[in-house]
Amino acid sequence: MRWITLILCVFSFGVLSETRKDNNDLTQFDQPFLLGDWYLVNPSPGESPDAFLAIKLTLQSNYSFSIDIQKQDYSIEHWEGLFTANEDTIILGLNSDEPQVYSYSGNHNMLNLNGVVFTKALSNSLAGIWSSVSVSGDDKHAQDIARMDLILQPDFVFTFRVSSSEGSEAIHSGVYYTEDDHIVLLYQDGEHDATYTLDQDELTLEVEDGDMFAVLNRIR
Repeated sequence: MRWITLILCVFSFGVLSETRKDNNDLTQFDQPFLLGDWYLVNPSPGESPDAFLAIKLTLQSNYSFSIDIQKQDYSIEHWEGLFTANEDTIILGLNSDEPQVYSYSGNHNMLNLNGVVFTKALSNSLAGIWSSVSVSGDDKHAQDIARMDLILQPDFVFTFRVSSSEGSEAIHSGVYYTEDDHIVLLYQDGEHDATYTLDQDELTLEVEDGDMFAVLNRIR
């Protein structure tokens, strides 16, 4: 904890509400863009004998967090606990003797924490261009889909194209976030919350408990 305190100056804020929600549905999490694995790499670790090499900050929808700080001798200092957040303030270590309070801003893949910028990274091989092999499901719209193409960029931007058997086409672009086996696609007119499995170059998506089930192959 000493390391993260040295790196990020602590500001004094009022205590945030600790209200908890059932976050089995990621779309119900109040600050979804906070979720994920955030990384900070020190560009000049040799300038100080106490400098760190890299930091990994993980924030999860059950309001747990972990921080791993890699030092110059490659040892890891670890800190974990509970957090809470509103639209501009996050408190780490609610269950500790010294909770740490930080101001933040950011977007789907950048997090500015007290002036220090972290970048979000994928923890798996989801990024790529995917095209459907089969699409099925209980929803009548799923039965009309002839082809589905999905581009997942490593910067958490996506493009989703669906073609019907009559030849009509719909395209959505937006941003996405993931946690465990869940992926949420956010675009201007809505959102899709799906579970996925990834087996080498085959991606399986299931939307809303069987409303749609799609198997896609990686194009590249």
